[in-house]
Amino acid sequence: MPDARTTYDRGTTTAASRRAVDARTATGARAAAGARRTAPGRRRGLLGVRRAAAVLALLLLGQSALGRTAPPAPLAPAASTAPDAVDLAVAVDESRSLSTADVERERDAAGRIAVGEISPASRMTVLGFASADNDDQSPVDEVCPTTALDAVAREKMDGCIGRLGRRGAGQGTGTDFPNAIRQAVTRLSEHGGGRPRILFLLTDGKLDVSDSPSYGTDADSRGKNGRRELTKALAEARAAKVQIWPLGFGDEIDMGALKDMAKGGYRGGCTDLEAARPRADRATDSQTLGDAVQRAFAGARCLVTDPPRKDTPPADISVPLSPLATLATIVVSKGDRAVRATYYDPRGRKVEPGGRSDGSTFTLAGSGGEVESLRVTDPRPGPWRVRLDAPKGHRDRLASVSVQWRGAVRSSIVMTPAAPRPGEKARVELTLQTRDEQGIGDPADLRRLKVSGRLTGDGFEPQDLALSDDGENGDKKAGDGRFTGAVTIPRKATGALKAVGVLGAVGLTADHRPFLTRIASANPEVRAELRVADAEVHPGGSVPFRLLASNDSTRPHTLRLSLRDTEPGAVALSLTEVTLAPGDSVDRAGRLTVGGRPSPRELTARMEVSDADDSARPLDAKLVRVDITPVPSWPQRIWDAWWWALVTGAVLLAALLGWFLWHRRQAREGVSPGGLLLRLTVSDESGERTTSETAVPRKRDPWYRFEVSDPDGPSPRLDPRPTGRYALQRDPRTGVRLRTPDGRDQSYPLARDIPLEGRVQLRVERGVGGRPAARRPGPPRWLADLLPRRRKPVPAPSDRRDADDLGMRDTYGGSPYGGSPYGGSPYGGSPYDDEFDEAT
Repeated sequence: MPDARTTYDRGTTTAASRRAVDARTATGARAAAGARRTAPGRRRGLLGVRRAAAVLALLLLGQSALGRTAPPAPLAPAASTAPDAVDLAVAVDESRSLSTADVERERDAAGRIAVGEISPASRMTVLGFASADNDDQSPVDEVCPTTALDAVAREKMDGCIGRLGRRGAGQGTGTDFPNAIRQAVTRLSEHGGGRPRILFLLTDGKLDVSDSPSYGTDADSRGKNGRRELTKALAEARAAKVQIWPLGFGDEIDMGALKDMAKGGYRGGCTDLEAARPRADRATDSQTLGDAVQRAFAGARCLVTDPPRKDTPPADISVPLSPLATLATIVVSKGDRAVRATYYDPRGRKVEPGGRSDGSTFTLAGSGGEVESLRVTDPRPGPWRVRLDAPKGHRDRLASVSVQWRGAVRSSIVMTPAAPRPGEKARVELTLQTRDEQGIGDPADLRRLKVSGRLTGDGFEPQDLALSDDGENGDKKAGDGRFTGAVTIPRKATGALKAVGVLGAVGLTADHRPFLTRIASANPEVRAELRVADAEVHPGGSVPFRLLASNDSTRPHTLRLSLRDTEPGAVALSLTEVTLAPGDSVDRAGRLTVGGRPSPRELTARMEVSDADDSARPLDAKLVRVDITPVPSWPQRIWDAWWWALVTGAVLLAALLGWFLWHRRQAREGVSPGGLLLRLTVSDESGERTTSETAVPRKRDPWYRFEVSDPDGPSPRLDPRPTGRYALQRDPRTGVRLRTPDGRDQSYPLARDIPLEGRVQLRVERGVGGRPAARRPGPPRWLADLLPRRRKPVPAPSDRRDADDLGMRDTYGGSPYGGSPYGGSPYGGSPYDDEFDEAT
């Protein structure tokens, strides 16, 4: 990663220069093409125009290179999707100390490395090595010559890797590390240039040159000379800046030797972090192979990676991609060539390899082999799904899916006060964003980042800044992606100051936007303060801010407000300039308006105010974070505007409905005949007698229906039935109301005989003492009404004698008049009786 102190100084002018040169070159080419199609007389005129354009281009280029306050260019997606190319070499151990199965796994690992490489411009060579036991043998075989890993080369790589195999007797079966490393260093260095050089060494780590005459005349001397030559070969690799990443295969791996070889090569890499330094790993079986290769490859290429996810086909496996990712490779280890993989983006859309969709491009490699990869530029963040399918008979092997990626972030930093004095303590804030103007708040992404800062300036040595996002020591909120720290300005500081962020993370590069200022004067005549808070708005919305300023001088000053470190056109200020008269002070309100881009995002900008006469010394600066949320639907907008009225109306409606239900219940209960006692009486020669009586169960049904059985017989009975021809209810004014089968509907007072049919009369009375019968234990009546009804079984007499002993009770239910005076009916059960038992 380039030094953070030079990123801004070089990047701004270089990017502007490239754009100017490219634009002028394209213009010149079009003008030249047009000149060839015109008449000779016009060519001289066009030539003069081109010369004038060239002079103007040089003037503009000089101004852009000399301009000290030119705003930095935004993070360019094109640059983020062009990964650094590397030179790769894979040396595969083919010696007798490994089994045939071990060599097969080594071939698999070499294929994974080939399809996993993220840059099509990278070059790769594959070497097989063992030893040379005579002059006719070679310790190293170059099975895949050095080639650029474009789409065609990746497909062919599978074929040449397939030529690797365990050597047999008479072919040189030892393990000659010195020659393998030297051959790899030669291939990695032959193209020159400053590309990273990486050697993957696949072996069990056991040096064996005991049968190699080139190392001596006997086994002991050959072993000593072999170890000495290995030390020299590692030194040569270190001098050639070749990293060595050993991967251990086999049942008996010498991990000590592998670690020594990792430490003996070049230890530098894409970053100074420990995770990017060469280290040894082991791949003892097919299950651990993918994990080991992925860890080694990600470390060597400075990629971010997570453990692979595994399943047997058919299966759907999802792997997450961070918003930080600008380039990713999804690697599928199928375990069987018959397995087919289909890829879906986070929106569920099927990916077409070789195509372009939603700003991303897709390149598939190794589709016919056991390992394939999908390379995605500018991937959409979220879960990417891989569908694995296989025909019957090819579904028993475990497949794995992993993702490795690299990304880019942008940082912006401010100091408060914006122009501090020597010896004064200043507060430093730094915020991070992705290339898509998204804030970083995912804890997993924040854990990957090691953020700090650096303060440089006139008169003192550079000073490191400790920044944290833990919610302590002045940090507003833990885990919000805003890092805070404090620094005491050195007393030796004399002029310019520059604060810049420093990012340490494997697989991530940073576009650091510095904060440039100067030491405050002894007695500043103009002071200013910006007041603005983080906010949430919809596209096209605005955030209020205030400017407080004062002028203590004897002449007018013009203050200018500006926005930096944000995408052009993303945010606009309604207040950009304020003029202060001598001795004047102002409190001005303004609005910061976001663009109408509909996609939700978290936008961060640096807002500054400075004196037009001293623009190099900001008077104040603030980091503003705006969370842009989608425009709500019309129901949501209505709710947001009228929620209080809707809630009040809902409460009133609920109260009205409750009152209506209560009133209806009261009305129903006012006419319910529950608790009344019904008696059937007849008049004959012996006088008036009661033949049947029943108590109406307490229920909410306003009508009680019944039949009169055997009205012309000696003992008519009242038989409750839901479909009875008679219906009875209370009448609050008179007593009861009776409907008869002939259609009459008439009210009667209580305790009066009502003629029914024949000589049968009905008398309706209140319960005992005019009060309801005592309630039986059980659930409350309102709950009993909701519970399912269940008939109670009626026990039969145990024998005939018991039935005879019942006497008249068998017929009249325990009463000489046919039942309990206030109890249930002796004439068989009915739904009303069951309901009465359950309810009471």
